[in-house]
Amino acid sequence: MNLEIEKLKNFRNEITGYPTIDKPWEQNYIKGELEKVRPKRTVYQEVYQNNENYLSDLSLEYFGAKINYNMLFNKIDATAKAFEEYGIKKGDFVTICVAGIPETVYSFYALSKIGAVANMIAPHFDKKDLIERIADCESKVLIVMDKFYDEIKVAVKNSNIKNIIVLPTMNSSLLKLFTERYKLEKYSNELYWNQFLKDGSKRVDSSTVNYEPNMPLTMVYSSGTTGASKGILLSNDSFQNSIQAYPASGVDISRGQKFYQIIPPWYSTGLSTSIHLPLSYGTSVFMDPRFERDVFVKNILKAKPNYTVAGTSMYEGFLDEKLLRNRDLSFFNYPFEGGEPLREEVANNIEKVFKEHGSDAKLRVAYGQCECGAAITTQTQKSNHSAGSVGIPLPGVIVGIFDEKFNELKYNQRGYIYANTECSMLGYYNNPEETNKYFHYDSNGTRWNGTGDIGYMNQDGNLFVEGRATDYTIINDKKIYNFDIENIIMSLKEVKIVDVLEKMDENGNPSLVAHIIFEEEYLNSNPNLQVEFEKIQQLVYNKTNDSDCIPYMFKVRTEFPYAKSGKRDTEKMKNETDDFVILDNKELQSVKVKRLS
Repeated sequence: MNLEIEKLKNFRNEITGYPTIDKPWEQNYIKGELEKVRPKRTVYQEVYQNNENYLSDLSLEYFGAKINYNMLFNKIDATAKAFEEYGIKKGDFVTICVAGIPETVYSFYALSKIGAVANMIAPHFDKKDLIERIADCESKVLIVMDKFYDEIKVAVKNSNIKNIIVLPTMNSSLLKLFTERYKLEKYSNELYWNQFLKDGSKRVDSSTVNYEPNMPLTMVYSSGTTGASKGILLSNDSFQNSIQAYPASGVDISRGQKFYQIIPPWYSTGLSTSIHLPLSYGTSVFMDPRFERDVFVKNILKAKPNYTVAGTSMYEGFLDEKLLRNRDLSFFNYPFEGGEPLREEVANNIEKVFKEHGSDAKLRVAYGQCECGAAITTQTQKSNHSAGSVGIPLPGVIVGIFDEKFNELKYNQRGYIYANTECSMLGYYNNPEETNKYFHYDSNGTRWNGTGDIGYMNQDGNLFVEGRATDYTIINDKKIYNFDIENIIMSLKEVKIVDVLEKMDENGNPSLVAHIIFEEEYLNSNPNLQVEFEKIQQLVYNKTNDSDCIPYMFKVRTEFPYAKSGKRDTEKMKNETDDFVILDNKELQSVKVKRLS
């Protein structure tokens, strides 16, 4: 169907109403950048060849240490020689459990240089999963930051790992002489990072592999919320195609600027957008592994980065005037947000603070997933973004909305979000069944990434993501999307965030429960929430005209529990039994529920 429409469009030069045919977002791209022929390189070749004539320029900054590109390449070479000394060769996997510190950068590019694969593991990884994932890729070497080692030590001892390189967190900082050294076991397979490098120094040089299409580069992992975590295998092409998209979108990433890296490297955004993108264009990277809001704000004031990617909770630190104290923010040009909900009111308040402190920056929302390499869409400097949207597709990415039979839907019609992107993963490692479920091939043979999200696109090419396709409750044979109810409740200014989940009553019948975090100021002035709950119920009914959509149970929270994956632990919330408020037939009773299902 789409092929015939495209032929008709080309003949009449008309708008068809189908996003993947019209591509309305393309009018916002810088055409000259789109037309550039990009050389095919590995990520190591990209960074080296773009910076070999700028060796004195700053590449990394870490707790007072300033590392220029000459030092960076020397460290990469030393790390590559050490890997080869320990038997790592092209195609091998090295497991890395390290936060955003300089040695992460050295290891990542060193493995690319010799053609090996960085198997990125988070410290909160499920221990059984950790053993199985290491076994899957036959990894024999582990690089682990000392702060994380105790967390995974027992699991690693039961895995296939033969050599454990313990990396001091402050190894590259000016504070390394003043921090306590992690004590290694005697007669073990553990060794310190610097000994690892020393062992490699006996080699004259390391090999440098040439670019090959679809050559594996790194593996990150799915959250495991729907079963065992899956290894997401990304290639050099994925990273290279991703970074080459940004100049055409209007983001200024010219040499001499500074990027603040805060997204952990076990997420593809932490490696691709937050490390490889800036270094490829000669931008320096400021690193601090602490994922704390106050630290984030203080670092921006101190280091003066021009851009960063972070979650909403980090940017909310700018609403605390005690942290800012009339400091200048005129340097802060490109704050990007992703991974967390961002209310328009909150964004406006943050941007107001930026302006009061000398910056005209807009808080730009991005959207993506590891399977797609990193970002799929972003709010760019050149496009007018609609409130509530996650921006337009990045150059080289096509986004479409489809129904359950993969028929494309028109503008403003809700459906399943699919993306066609050259930044895509190669597949789920050693898991062809799940890989086949994830990808969809249309009648023309085009491969689409199934994001698993529900949303729509408007005529300007702005994408609106409403929620996960699996986030629904069946009540009286009707599918009710929980996120629809959340969006209605979130329209109330006194609600900070809400999570609507399914809950079984004592008779085994499903109903909706709203877990709510109220704005602190409102909660302090309204200790009796009966009126608020009744207002929420009335609002939901007015919007849906369906009593099955009304939450009859509420739980007031100060925070949400989080799983080891870093995502909200909805399973734990579903199994909670205490401190619920039931409001049924306009009768409110505050109860300690002993058993609800």
